[in-house]
Formats: sequence, structure tokens, C-alpha cells
Amino acid sequence: MILNFNKKIVLILLTEAIAGITFGVSMPLGSLTLETWGVSSSMIGLSSAMPALAAVIVTPFLPRLINYFDQLSILKFAFVLVPLSLVSLAFTENLFIWFFLRFSLGVGGTIIWVITEIWINSYARDENRGIIIAIYTSVLSLGFITGVLLLSMISVENYNTAFYMAATIAILAAVPIWPIRDWPKHDVVEDISFFKYFKKTPSLMGSSWVMGFLYAGTASLLPIFALQNELNYSESSRTVAWLGSGELLLPILVGFMADRMSKRRLMIIITMMTTLGMFIMPYIFSYPLPRVMLLFILGGAIMSLYSLGLTMLGHQFKGQALTSANASFIFFLCLGEICGPIVIGTSMDIFGSYSFGWVSALFCFVYLLIFISTGSMKEVK
Repeated sequence: MILNFNKKIVLILLTEAIAGITFGVSMPLGSLTLETWGVSSSMIGLSSAMPALAAVIVTPFLPRLINYFDQLSILKFAFVLVPLSLVSLAFTENLFIWFFLRFSLGVGGTIIWVITEIWINSYARDENRGIIIAIYTSVLSLGFITGVLLLSMISVENYNTAFYMAATIAILAAVPIWPIRDWPKHDVVEDISFFKYFKKTPSLMGSSWVMGFLYAGTASLLPIFALQNELNYSESSRTVAWLGSGELLLPILVGFMADRMSKRRLMIIITMMTTLGMFIMPYIFSYPLPRVMLLFILGGAIMSLYSLGLTMLGHQFKGQALTSANASFIFFLCLGEICGPIVIGTSMDIFGSYSFGWVSALFCFVYLLIFISTGSMKEVK
């Protein structure tokens, strides 16, 4: 099937939206299911880190695999692996098998994520890159919110049904792009030195890492934090939806601003907002309206760390360098996703539920200091 440029963009966005629904169901579902088993917060955090661990392991090999098998073949493999992993999760209560299946789910999700992101970043132009990347991340967030809301309508006794539902949605995500044959072959560099890009642009790769840390930590453990602060299961899952609402709407505003003002100054503002919001979260979480407002702002700020960082990446790197830098960006994001649930979950076990916000604020503040001190993106105005 041969389609024009605009239709391909729409199909990529549609696929991302449906994939977002899948992960909007499965991410909090995994944490809440383990909570019903009586598993500790630290072990829940470790389980939640499995998809990110898969991404860290798989990403360095993806360029070689893409060159050997082609993009569509690898992508179709991922669209088979994801629903199989989700269905299998419903059939086991063995924690170690659960870890393995969460890992395989992460492999499939990473492949979908990397390939579609390479396409989007390649299609974007410098003058509108900010808004295109923002729309891409917002569409993904829209799917994620929808998934979380679907999960909130399912009782704890029917969580196995939710796994089947997520698997079905994952199959539907493949429908828009499965028959297309004429995707362009973008340049892919086989030998990627991720830490070379970290050394060259620590602020950029740092934004990816801290976003992964906060995103995975909040998506996985915010429902647990809510339960420990006397919210019920439905209310706890909806906290992630409020976070996702900000992830949906605010990055579009940030993307619009990024095309019109200093991206460096904008990144500093967003990081300061995130640090402050995380710090005050434990103090206002018991008040419904302030809680909703704070989660909305935090969701947008956290996602904007990613979308703005990706925009700056596209301005600084072109061609093959952009493709490999993009893979490095995802690699460091996934390192953050591994660390976030483990560090935050362990701190909650040791210091109590309030450390959920305080530890998140601490890491965000450290990144802010690094960003200001390095000045490695002074060329990105």
C-alpha cells in the first residue's frame, strides 16, 4: 500500500495512540496486581523496571537488526510479542515468571517506540520540530490516559480481564501500519557509542534520564503512594490519569513556545516547576482539588522534559548523527526508567510514603544544577 506523506504521519500517530492505551492499562495494572498479592513497594518497583531494562539491553542492537531485517519486519515482530506477553501475565502468579514477561513486554514496546520516533523526528523540520514532537508525545499520552481510565472501571477481582483487554488493544495498534510497504529507509548507524553522546551533550541526555526516572517512578508507584494515603483502588488508578492529562495537553503549549523562545531558558523553567511540584506533593495530596491540579502540572512538566529535549536533539544533530543520537536519547531515558521505580520504591519502604515526592524532587534538582552548570546547549537558542 502506497500512501502520501501526511497520511503516513496520521497513521504513525494513530498507532502511537492505540499503543498508548495498551501501556496505560498495563503499567498501573502490573503494580496494582502485585499490590493485591502483598508484594513490597521495592519489589513492585523492581518489576516495573523490567520494561526499561529490556529497552536498555535491546536498544544497542536495534540498528543492526533494523539494517538486517528492515524496519517493518522488526515492528511486526513487536506487535506480536506485546499481546502474547500481556495474555501470558494473566496466567501466572509466579513473581519471577512475571519479571520475565514484563521484560518481554518491554522488548516489544521499545521496538515500537524507537522506530516510530525515528520516523517522526526524520519528518520534522527545524522550524516546526517543537510542535510536531509535542503532538507526537501528546497523542501517546492521550492513549495512555484512555488506558488508565479503562483500568479504573475494572474491579480488582477482574484484573485478569484487563490483561486480555490490553492484549486486544495491542493487536489493534498494528492495524494502521501493518499493510504499508513503502516506508522510507532512514539511515541507521550500526556502531552507536551512547556514552559519546552523553559526554558531548550531558544536559540533553540528562533531560532524557531524569524524565525516565520521574515518568516510570510516578506511573508505577503513584497508585501505591495514593493507596498509602487512604485513597481506594479506583481513586488510586485515576491519579495516573490526572498525571496523564497534563502529559497530553501541556507539552503542546511547551512545543509552541519552544519554536519561539530560548529552549534552554524554557528547560530551566520546566525543571524548576517539576522540582517544586514533587517537593510539595506529600503536603497537599490529601486535598482533592490541589492534588488534581498538581498532578496535571507535574504530568505536563515531566513529559515536556522529554519533548523539549527531543526537540533540542533534532536541532543539534542531523542525518545519521540524529538517528544514533535519538537512539542514545532513548537509551538514557530507559536507564532512568530502571532507576526511578527501584530508587523511589526502596525509599518508600525505608523512609515512608512521603519520600515518593521528596526523592523525586531531589533527583530533579540535581539535574537542574547539572543543566545550569554545563552550558552544553548554549548553541540551542
